[in-house]
Amino acid sequence: MKIALSAVAAIVTIAAAALWFEHAEAIDASASSIAWGTGPSAHRLADDMILIRGGVYTIGDESSHRSGDAPIHPVRVAPFAIDRHEVTNRQFAQFVRATGYVTTAEREGGGWLYRGGARDWEYVGGADWRHPLGRGSSIDHAAEHPVALVSWYDANSYARWAGKRLPSEAEWEVAARAGLAPGAVPLRDPSRDGGANVWQGTWPQRNTLADHFFYTAPVGSFAPNAIGLYDMLGNVWEWTSDTYDSDRTLRVARGGSWFCSSNYCSAYRPGFRGKSPPDHAFNNVGFRCAR
Repeated sequence: MKIALSAVAAIVTIAAAALWFEHAEAIDASASSIAWGTGPSAHRLADDMILIRGGVYTIGDESSHRSGDAPIHPVRVAPFAIDRHEVTNRQFAQFVRATGYVTTAEREGGGWLYRGGARDWEYVGGADWRHPLGRGSSIDHAAEHPVALVSWYDANSYARWAGKRLPSEAEWEVAARAGLAPGAVPLRDPSRDGGANVWQGTWPQRNTLADHFFYTAPVGSFAPNAIGLYDMLGNVWEWTSDTYDSDRTLRVARGGSWFCSSNYCSAYRPGFRGKSPPDHAFNNVGFRCAR
């Protein structure tokens, strides 16, 4: 199965010159031995939801490097609830056992991966939510980690089974900002302050593991935001219900992931709009639900 690299780049990176790689420093080969689920464990969180007041909020990307598709603007949202944490492998497994659901990656025979020691993403046969680094990998030690390698269709199917839905991107951003307007709290760089599960160091040469995680972290490993929501930045990108533009061929994902670094894909900002084809599955993309 061959898919244009630009489709992958839509969600996992911003942009970079291809020749940059030719002059890059050597990559830390030891990263290739890191297994999925490696890192400190965390206490299991309650699978509850946080209620958000309805009203008019201001959202948008206040970064000085913001893209033109995320201007600061007001939105009106009705009251809604949103999952306290990203949907975990444990929760997704319950859904699969109850319904017999087969994910997009399982049906198509593979998905898009970034693996430690590599220079870029690749489509790998045998990769799916149970095998997030391809054949031979597992989630045996990652029950409380966010599920990954799920397409938008997979996430939407889980949400409907759970009696919920995917959040709109406006709802997601309001929740991520804890109701505060852009600029109300200074933007920080979690790759430097360790406040979220992102890549520390220079991608792809070396992840310093200052936050103790290369891939996903158990939900709740980092401090919640002001209203008690975990991992609104980093860990995995989160699918939303919205299409990216009028073409309706791409779906919006928010929040950045473990892959994002300060030098490449520094998209761990509340206002940044990620995008991807809804039938693509990546090992840095998951979701949470709303109602």
